[in-house]
Amino acid sequence: MAAPSSLFRGGRLFDGRGFVDATDLRVDADGRIAAIGSGLEAQPGEQVVDLDGAWLLPGLVDCHVHFREPGLVRKEGYLTGSAGALHGGVTTVLEIQNNPPLMESLELLQEKMRGLVGVSHVDFAPYGSLTEAALPQLATMAGRVPAVKCFLGCSTGAGGVDDEPTMRRLFSAAAAAGIKIVAHCEDNAIMQAAAAAASADQAVRHDLMRPRSSEVQSIRDALRVADEVGADLHVFHISTAEGGRLVAEARAAGRAVSGTTAPHYLLVTAEEAHAAAHNRFKVNPSIKYAEDRDGLRALVADGLLQGIGTDHAPHPLEEKDRPYAKAPSGFPSIDLLLPLTVAIADESGMPLEAALAAVTALPAEEFGLTSKGRLAVGADADLVIADPDEVRTVDEISLPSKSKWSPYHGRRLRAFPRAVWLRGHQVYADGAVSGDPRGRPLY
Repeated sequence: MAAPSSLFRGGRLFDGRGFVDATDLRVDADGRIAAIGSGLEAQPGEQVVDLDGAWLLPGLVDCHVHFREPGLVRKEGYLTGSAGALHGGVTTVLEIQNNPPLMESLELLQEKMRGLVGVSHVDFAPYGSLTEAALPQLATMAGRVPAVKCFLGCSTGAGGVDDEPTMRRLFSAAAAAGIKIVAHCEDNAIMQAAAAAASADQAVRHDLMRPRSSEVQSIRDALRVADEVGADLHVFHISTAEGGRLVAEARAAGRAVSGTTAPHYLLVTAEEAHAAAHNRFKVNPSIKYAEDRDGLRALVADGLLQGIGTDHAPHPLEEKDRPYAKAPSGFPSIDLLLPLTVAIADESGMPLEAALAAVTALPAEEFGLTSKGRLAVGADADLVIADPDEVRTVDEISLPSKSKWSPYHGRRLRAFPRAVWLRGHQVYADGAVSGDPRGRPLY
């Protein structure tokens, strides 16, 4: 069904890089942006949306989520995960299968994508899995996935690469196939040594069991090997200021390197994470310290990282409430991405435009999504209306994603999405999903 022609007028428009002078935007019947300006006149039969000074933003791009479908839908699936995405202003997700079956072949990827049509409320692109089993299949995945995911260091649902020869073999194969690598960077040997040396008090501190040095050393090694074999490397969910600087410096030197961080590394400290009930902020890599938070904020403010992705990875709260060592890592957060992004700007003093670019234009450009993450003529009409002055207290029970809890429960945030459009169709309004799922695969 074609989208209705629509005119959005009287708003404050953010084009993916900055707020612009134009106040009006027209969407054509193909679901694309047809015009941007001020004083645009309504056409006969056109639906008119008066913004009354509210923000009109491009739909957010979350470049790092785990929706666990197929195989672990009891924890989350695309139906609930994508509803949570809309609640957070997200219209595009790039998703990693971190539970079996891993996406180790084009056949598995295509089967997964077929199964998500009519289920997902947002557009989606699954990553491939960079494992030994996937190596014979990589050439067929080229151009069909945004990247392939490699776990350097054990994490929930994935054992991780333990040795450099294996990493070199995997990176070389991805380079030969011409596919970007997205990597979780932590060094298993450093983490094992930390655990072996820990006192009883230290052994329940996630930041000490997965220390700074494990990420920094893993990033150093991954950068070196990627450079040697000619691989295009993207480091996910960077948690340390030093790790972020290593990536930014390599990129500035002209190497094929990029990186993203996550909202929790920009908002929360290790001490706060340790004090949170039910292991709610237990996540891999661990949340670090105020100087890491501040250093990562500075990199985002200067546009030296290529985005912010939630690493949305829900588990039932009863599993998170186990003793520390047995509690799984990860938590839901896609439901709150837009207000969390605004909170990052508010709390850090960074330009709001830099924070918003990190969840719109930057990740879209990084992963080749030319029609996403921006307000421009010809781009998909993925649109978010938000009132920057409306403040709410997060109520975890009301959030759409499946787990019905949030580490941000009780936090005061602003700029929640009021309404969302996907390719010109309204898909969310006043706290609820609208209509049938319209999400499409992007590759």
